[in-house]
Amino acid sequence: MLENENNISGISENLSESIEEKELNEKDQVNFLILRNKKIAISVSESEELEELGLSNQHLKDMSIEIARYLIVNGAKLLYGGDLRNDGYTDLFSELSYQYKYLHDKEFSLLNYFPFPNAKDLTTNAKAKLREKQVEVKILDVPDSLGKLDPLKFYNPKENIEDRYHFAECFSDMRLQMAKVCDARIVVGGKQNDFTGYFPGIVEEALYSLKVGKPVYLLGGFGGATKSIIEMISGNRPIQMTNEYQFNSDFLIAFREYSFGMTNVITDYDYLFEFFSRYTLDEISRNNGLSVEENQILFESVNIHEIVFLIIKGLKKI
Repeated sequence: MLENENNISGISENLSESIEEKELNEKDQVNFLILRNKKIAISVSESEELEELGLSNQHLKDMSIEIARYLIVNGAKLLYGGDLRNDGYTDLFSELSYQYKYLHDKEFSLLNYFPFPNAKDLTTNAKAKLREKQVEVKILDVPDSLGKLDPLKFYNPKENIEDRYHFAECFSDMRLQMAKVCDARIVVGGKQNDFTGYFPGIVEEALYSLKVGKPVYLLGGFGGATKSIIEMISGNRPIQMTNEYQFNSDFLIAFREYSFGMTNVITDYDYLFEFFSRYTLDEISRNNGLSVEENQILFESVNIHEIVFLIIKGLKKI
């Protein structure tokens, strides 16, 4: 059961008492935000299971927007790795960063990572528009392991094995860098098919975050890759997390063979299952500031207020 608290913003109702009844001006408020200076990575993408769960992609967006909004107004900095698709999550989070910023706060509320080749779409005009919306742009270099790649080339990771390898290496490098920098990660949804990396992106992001000991909040009610992670932590193995399911075409088998020995990533779903099945719910709870029972609620809930309350509660403790 949740604690009997109506205030889910995380801001103490007795804040004024803690600063000697002084009326805060906006500059003071910025300094007293409960998540000030915390970097929270968000892993979200649509799930193929939404419809069978009675949900839609709009439900997932509404949830993500509400989480991001509460994080920003409480002073957190969002970390996200995404591209410039219209109505994508970079677009949505940048709007929130702009709308909910404090006038006197010079810190940007969103740090968006752009790996190669996504960074090719970042024109001077696009970067200026992001900056206007209080978005810090992080353009990542091509990993040293790949040498120099042609920025003018059209890369086709779904049909060209070498291009797929380049994509996978660049995105794995980005995800590892984010895992090292963030203070915590929130994971929700996630497709398990038709991706262009070594693993489904959300699975890889959760993997790296747990590897470096960062708190992770798993929101399983929207299905997808997040639900598969929860299943593995519970000792169960979803069919989607097997080599047979994922390497199901001549192209993908050839890609696995091509990248073997060239990458430091262990591109094996048996390894993935072994890692997550050893990472217990007790460990998740010790790291993220929530009880086992509260994490179990996050594993199932689709209630926006319940989820936001628990995330803010956990983040206040880390």
